[in-house]
Amino acid sequence: MKAGAADGGTGRHPVLRRIARNASWVLAAQILSALLGLASLAFAARALGPAGLGMLAAAQAYGWILNRLLHLEPWQSVLRFGVEAQEAGQQQRFLRLVKFSLLADLAGGGLAGCAALAAAPAAAGWLRLGPEGGSYLMLLALALFLNLRPTGLAVLRVLDRFDLLAKADVAVAAVRLGLCAAAWAAGLGLWGFLLIALLEGLASGLAAFVLALRQLRRSGHGSLRQLPLAGLRRENPGLLRLLWNSNINVILRQSVQRLDVILLTALAGPAAAGSFHLARRLGEAAQKLGRPLNQAVYPEFARKWAAGDAAGLRRLALGLCGAVAASGLLLLALLAPVMAPLLTRLFGAEFAAAAPVVCVQMAAAALLLTGMMLGNALLSCGRDSWLVRMSLAASALFLAALAVLVPMAGPLGAALAHLVLGLALTAGNGWLLLRPLPPRGGAEAAP
Repeated sequence: MKAGAADGGTGRHPVLRRIARNASWVLAAQILSALLGLASLAFAARALGPAGLGMLAAAQAYGWILNRLLHLEPWQSVLRFGVEAQEAGQQQRFLRLVKFSLLADLAGGGLAGCAALAAAPAAAGWLRLGPEGGSYLMLLALALFLNLRPTGLAVLRVLDRFDLLAKADVAVAAVRLGLCAAAWAAGLGLWGFLLIALLEGLASGLAAFVLALRQLRRSGHGSLRQLPLAGLRRENPGLLRLLWNSNINVILRQSVQRLDVILLTALAGPAAAGSFHLARRLGEAAQKLGRPLNQAVYPEFARKWAAGDAAGLRRLALGLCGAVAASGLLLLALLAPVMAPLLTRLFGAEFAAAAPVVCVQMAAAALLLTGMMLGNALLSCGRDSWLVRMSLAASALFLAALAVLVPMAGPLGAALAHLVLGLALTAGNGWLLLRPLPPRGGAEAAP
């Protein structure tokens, strides 16, 4: 009894304090990064106008998609097995995982960078970026070669240094804001903001890694240079399988959604893509502010399920989703009447016509947030395979809506496609949650 009491009295509270501390760092970094990012967007929009902003967005989306498709990020695998190695005091095993991660990042970055350089001339023509479009894409492709952020992220999280990661992200966002303000004041055009995007990509890719190496040295870990990789797979069974599985779901979900700017640029031109990019960034900022709530409620869902309270889990999930949806509708009702003058004041008169697109994108962001929250409820009660199927179906529906609506309505069509995606995820995940749940610890029934 004493041991149990000690565990309950002292063993759990440090864990809760650590979770709260790390979550607060993540939340603060997300809020500050979102605000700094919107300020940077305002300077870029005023300097470039819709067409220039669309070209910048298309060039960034091009590199991002190739990086996501060809650079398998190893941080989830390293985090999973690295924590186990640290807990067991197996320093060499942990360092082998870090070296494997570094080599995987270098290989993936090299593959993505070479592909981006090789395909740039053809992609620039398809995206209608003009005679210098290939050079735009090639410039931003250089940052792909040195994207070591996944390794840095894994090491800092294993070593419980979320604070360093948060500070690095906010610092990069702050420097980007300063450079964007200077570029706007100096009257620099698209090349100036492309150079800023390149510097931001390099800083984001290297800052976390440099901090991770310094933290490894301060923690007393040895050098990676002469460390052999022999025995890596034996020490970490399932490492490569986890590397693949942890990436494939993210690749499918994120790459599909990032195709909107590429398709819109190709079909409707850079100016339409610029207006939509502005709307999407505003929606993403609102969604980012709601993600900490989404992360915080997952343990509560799990506790309801562990207690056998399926009805309580449903009530909690549906109640929270109703509150999020109501808050989103209230915010939209307040902002919609003044959206056009607000966009004019913040981003310039050329973006006033994007007000309907912004309103639709904000509604889509609220629906996506509720869909993700319902997805967490499904994960907590063992319906992960159903969730994957629903995500794939919703992504297919999104692509179909994008292909049909963009030629018809341009940037508004792209925003409506996101609204379709949000509706599909919210309705589909809600339907799955309302179906009879499997017994706790039991297998899922087929839908």
